[in-house]
Amino acid sequence: MGILNLQMMSLIFFSHVLITNAMKLQVDIIVPSVVLNGKDALLECHYDLDDEGLYSLKWYKGNEEIFRFIPGEEFLSDRIKGFNLPGVKIDMERSDKHKILLQNVNFDTTGRYRCEIVAEGPSFQTMSSARHLNVVQIPSEDPIITGGQLRYSIGDTVEVNCTSKDSLPAVNLSWYINGEQVDRSHLRHYPLEEVEETGLQSTTLGLQFKVRQKHFRHGGLKIKCLATLAALYWRSDERSAEPAAMRSPHNLNEHEAYAAVSPNSEGNSNWFYSIGSGSDSMLRRMSIIALLIAVYLTHQFGT
Repeated sequence: MGILNLQMMSLIFFSHVLITNAMKLQVDIIVPSVVLNGKDALLECHYDLDDEGLYSLKWYKGNEEIFRFIPGEEFLSDRIKGFNLPGVKIDMERSDKHKILLQNVNFDTTGRYRCEIVAEGPSFQTMSSARHLNVVQIPSEDPIITGGQLRYSIGDTVEVNCTSKDSLPAVNLSWYINGEQVDRSHLRHYPLEEVEETGLQSTTLGLQFKVRQKHFRHGGLKIKCLATLAALYWRSDERSAEPAAMRSPHNLNEHEAYAAVSPNSEGNSNWFYSIGSGSDSMLRRMSIIALLIAVYLTHQFGT
């Protein structure tokens, strides 16, 4: 009975040692979440083995081993090894038991990377940590706004598009009016376009809204398209429009054209019929006066 108790106590003590060691073994990695296509990527593995030695360190992309460091191996060629995969090319001279350097990354490099640590015996405790890496391509040009006019009147409809080309993934586009982000109801979405040979994507986002008095509260109307991609790309394009001083006489309807020059009950012409008011009212008055003088002279003297 005493022997059985001693064996049970020994088993409990040994299990406690394993659990304690497992709790002390810590692993953490630093993997950039986003890397530009064609650049290098440094992956770091930090670990605390407490009082135990390192038996092996291995890096994996997905489930495939890409790097191995086993300090107990006799020959250097067996002590440190790299395994290249599509999109994974390791700079062995700049890689060691704490880090690996991926050279000239491409879209195949995107994936989940894991560092696995195994402590020396007798515990041979194993722990790992993983992070995801994404390779992106930013656009070679800034976003471009197309459409729109130089001048708008209250009630006019603004219809413009913003396009950003050749990125992966597609950039995020957003619209601003006078510095304020627009409501989603004014956005017009279009399907993504993809270049078959490269896989790069182009995206377009439209903006449509009616011009209100508030849009000219601080002078001109300003619209901006902002394109972003992670924390690597932040570009914009802007357009400005002025309030229209007056509508062209060629755009007046029949009633307005007649009212502008028709005599009233006192025999005088309605020089200021529906001129409007505001900061530009004087300019409107002068323009209409000049127009009506020309019409009057033509009426009096003919061509």
